[in-house]
Amino acid sequence: MPAAMGCPVLVDPLDFLLPLVDFSEPIVTAATIAKWPQGIRQRLVDQGFLVAADDADRVVCPECHDHEEVVLAPPGPGGPRYFIECPRLLRVEVSSRELRRWQVNPITIATALGQSLKLSGRMAELAAGRLWRIGRTDWQGASRDVLFARGLGWSDSASVRALIVQSRKPIIFTAMQRPPSDFWQRRAHPVLPLFQLATLSEAGIDVEVMEIAAAIQDADLVGSASDASPVTDEQLKLKIRQQIKAENQTSLTDEVFVGAYRNCKSLRAAAKFLSEETGQEINKDKVRRALERSGGAATVLNDEDSDSIVRGVASQRRDSRGKNLLQSKPKQE
Repeated sequence: MPAAMGCPVLVDPLDFLLPLVDFSEPIVTAATIAKWPQGIRQRLVDQGFLVAADDADRVVCPECHDHEEVVLAPPGPGGPRYFIECPRLLRVEVSSRELRRWQVNPITIATALGQSLKLSGRMAELAAGRLWRIGRTDWQGASRDVLFARGLGWSDSASVRALIVQSRKPIIFTAMQRPPSDFWQRRAHPVLPLFQLATLSEAGIDVEVMEIAAAIQDADLVGSASDASPVTDEQLKLKIRQQIKAENQTSLTDEVFVGAYRNCKSLRAAAKFLSEETGQEINKDKVRRALERSGGAATVLNDEDSDSIVRGVASQRRDSRGKNLLQSKPKQE
């Protein structure tokens, strides 16, 4: 079927696949696929991300398009013919193509992600259809498990959480969603949605390693943050105004950067806060450099687990060959 009018020429098949992953029954019908741009389904099938599922036993009426009915297959000569009842037309024939369905294959997604990240170790399914360890990475000298999870927001997710926290300093990938705010009972772990970080190439899943590294760093810092001597938002805003007025310039001291970071618990959030308060563009790298001059995020947050703090992420190159793409080395000053 030709692509719908107005669709962009270049589309990423993951935009159509990933929203399905966290459905309890991740199945897509022929009627839905008919609305996709041409070639999307075939690419996902060819790469194993969609597999054939059982034919539908209910379909939307192909004539009215406003009611769904049970498929009937009365016996007759010449092979099966399919019909549904229709309030307006009484009976409508349905083709076998309209009954076809496809199911998301999360194992293939997890496998492709592990290959793209060049992880070490063997893949293992930790919870049937819900959680996979796709490998391990050496992150700042510490071995960490890399996981792929489905349904972290489902009502039965406690059992999945228990398996996650038993893993070694886990880094968790999901398709679209992060877990709800009350998911973690104690320390939170990095949860990285693929829709923000990945695209589909001919070779498989292509990940934005630099974005992944930054996201892990930010998540680690939030998870390890303490409540040590924070200042209130109003106190911090007053300090910013006083500092800029006194110096008659837009520069800020490291004390303000550190205070913003302690309050916001994230490099990106601190940079956004400071940008809004000063009226200038302040990126997370400025916040990171101020933290480094102050002894590092681990010192700032009084966190004993400094292995999770990764600095100098910009030194990581995406075109590393034959090595774990998530490995990061500290920047040499």
